[in-house]
Amino acid sequence: MASLREMMMKLPACRQAMLRRSFLKGSAFMIVVTAVALSLDARLPFPPPGARVLYDPTDWSMLLGDATGRGSGGSAAAPPVAGTQRPVPADGAVGGFSLAQPPVSFMRYRVKQGDTITGIAEKLGMNPDTISSLNRSEGRGVHSLSVGEQIRIPTQDGIFVPVNGDFDVLCRKKGVSPEEVLAANAVTREQLTPGMQLFFPGVQHTGYEYSLSLGVAVSNPLPSAWETSSYGFRADPFTGQRRKHNGVDLAAPYGSAVRSATEGVVRAAGWDDVLGNYVEVRGQLGYSYVYGHMSRILVPLGTRVVRGSVLGAVGATGYATGPHLHFEVRKYGVPQNPALFVSGLR
Repeated sequence: MASLREMMMKLPACRQAMLRRSFLKGSAFMIVVTAVALSLDARLPFPPPGARVLYDPTDWSMLLGDATGRGSGGSAAAPPVAGTQRPVPADGAVGGFSLAQPPVSFMRYRVKQGDTITGIAEKLGMNPDTISSLNRSEGRGVHSLSVGEQIRIPTQDGIFVPVNGDFDVLCRKKGVSPEEVLAANAVTREQLTPGMQLFFPGVQHTGYEYSLSLGVAVSNPLPSAWETSSYGFRADPFTGQRRKHNGVDLAAPYGSAVRSATEGVVRAAGWDDVLGNYVEVRGQLGYSYVYGHMSRILVPLGTRVVRGSVLGAVGATGYATGPHLHFEVRKYGVPQNPALFVSGLR
């Protein structure tokens, strides 16, 4: 400062005056700009809570321009979240480094044209099972996303698991420590209740559950066929009366090979007055698959089949108007819409 003052004193008086005026003008200009900016900011409408973008500096959620809030989204009922607040250390300390799993939080992503579960997961660097399991229970409808639909996106990979029985045993079975699960859900052991849904960080489905979640467990038993009647209520082809149709009808040339849509065991193979020659394959997790109106059956009772195994041939036996396959998906004996499991069906 002393050297600067000395330099100023050495300048001619007129030069000093010019520098002072320039400095004062610059300061006045900055004051005016700041005042205007503050005035405009105060008048701008602040977005309502539901329209704000959630931002968590510890993850990628700030990148989701369509994120609109926490909570459930999509068509499937979301499991309850045990907690979303970060736990406070027992000693009351805050900050610093911790190995504890941060609590999971959720955002809602608005589906755009061309989006798929797998594509969204790839874009976010997540496992598609994480997103599918939170928005498509057991993969139901994983092939179909509606533009504008809001789906749930967690801040970390994992799935919800009901806590039944010994919590520690369940954690060992899933390959994650109890402390990580409790921290991820911001709960204590004392808060655990039977049947409580907890988010298990880093855990994914395996085997048939994983295949269902990704929508690859069930294939079309007649890939070259065309769908003539979908699942749901329709006019009976013989009487014209409104009746429930428990499957889909797939028309194909007489004698076309009918293939198993999934792996399982043939639990029924014979004749039914409505289904004609039919086969029922028992899968896993309570699912079974029915193939009816076949001209002939090519697998005996008790046969273990894999996806693609030939079960019989297309026919028109039983309650049928022409050669086609009646295909059903059942869950513990209750008919489900096959379109929820097989891509390309209505």
